[in-house]
Amino acid sequence: MMTAREALDESIREIRVKIEQHELLLTQLEEGSNASVLNCDGINCRHSRLLKDILLETVEVLENSRKAFKSKDLELLRKKLIRVLADST
Repeated sequence: MMTAREALDESIREIRVKIEQHELLLTQLEEGSNASVLNCDGINCRHSRLLKDILLETVEVLENSRKAFKSKDLELLRKKLIRVLADST
């Protein structure tokens, strides 16, 4: 649950991302590029969901192997992934 202000801020961020995507597409069209593009619409993006699922699985594996491999690097990586996943929801 988020406040109305948080929801508005999130909506503004999404609009900015869409504008940036449109700018890229316009630039490609102006340059005569006929390259394929990935059409990914935020929350409904299959690629984003797949990436998120893989990241969650990675965190789970790192968590399960935490005691077997006492590595600070793996611990930091796990914590970064958790933070990124928390920020993306």
